[in-house]
Amino acid sequence: MKKLLALLVCGLMALSLVACSSNEPTTSDEPTQTETTGTETTGAVSMGVGQSTTMSGTSVDADHTEGSLEVDTTYALLAVDAEGKIVDLQVDVAQNTSTWNATGEIVTEGVQGTKRERGDDYAMRGASPIGAEWYEQADAFEEYCIGKTVDEVLNMELGGDHNSPVDLTTSCTMSVTEFINAIADANEHLVAVEGTVDHYGLSSTTTVSTSAATADVEGEVQYNVTYAGVALDAEGKVLAVDLDVAQNTGHFDTAGAVVDAEPIDSKQDRADDYGMRGASPIGAEWFEQAAAFEDYCVGKTSAEIEGMELGGDHNSPVDLATSCTMAVGDFITAITKAMA
Repeated sequence: MKKLLALLVCGLMALSLVACSSNEPTTSDEPTQTETTGTETTGAVSMGVGQSTTMSGTSVDADHTEGSLEVDTTYALLAVDAEGKIVDLQVDVAQNTSTWNATGEIVTEGVQGTKRERGDDYAMRGASPIGAEWYEQADAFEEYCIGKTVDEVLNMELGGDHNSPVDLTTSCTMSVTEFINAIADANEHLVAVEGTVDHYGLSSTTTVSTSAATADVEGEVQYNVTYAGVALDAEGKVLAVDLDVAQNTGHFDTAGAVVDAEPIDSKQDRADDYGMRGASPIGAEWFEQAAAFEDYCVGKTSAEIEGMELGGDHNSPVDLATSCTMAVGDFITAITKAMA
């Protein structure tokens, strides 16, 4: 009888855990960030974010009255359990374009929302062979990856006209190559999450700086995509945060011709090659200061992170005078958006 009761209790607990682990659908009314709820996991979980950036430039010529630089940064949040299986995956793309004229003057700086933030306004539905918008196809891809190992996802069979998953011909027919590249990068940044995760969130914020071309200096467009992934407990407090910046620059001359447009590694991946240590008043590299800020956010609510006191020369946290003296405004924006 005792064994029978124990089996019944275990069965009820298993049903309860299954109910807790079902994913709530993401609404499309205001898709400003990706957030998966109801993914409570009591076992060992690791989380990380990663990115993959592509750039394309167009020079002013007989067919183009304006030159342009498009920068697409695909970023992902990856969470895996102790067995290496994916328990949460979220993807998005920051797609931005700047333009200039035939004399090298900036026409548009071109920052806009991510593909998820644009929602139905991204307008893929009409051109899609399955009549599905970008975020709907991205949702299908994410759901397909849950429960698989990272290796299984990285080696999934692709086909069709756009390198889409062969198993998703009715739900995702767009290219997922950059998703996979971003997932591979996130897999290199996994860190253990301490505590019971209630849900995860992913978001970003983008800034752009531009300058016109002159006889002495090439014109320049630089995009900074700050992206953050968070693991939150049931009270909405941070259990873990991982953030990074994809900083990419293109140049053009006074005739409007593209000089260069090649993406580089993120600030985290550049590590000591980023070269902040020598200029830092505390002798700390970018990734070291970012890690100190991430640790400082653990245990805090969104309101506490948004309301932290900033000061110094670069609006850095006053509580981190010995570990993080760089500007953290974009960090705060990305993290609190991911927590919303």
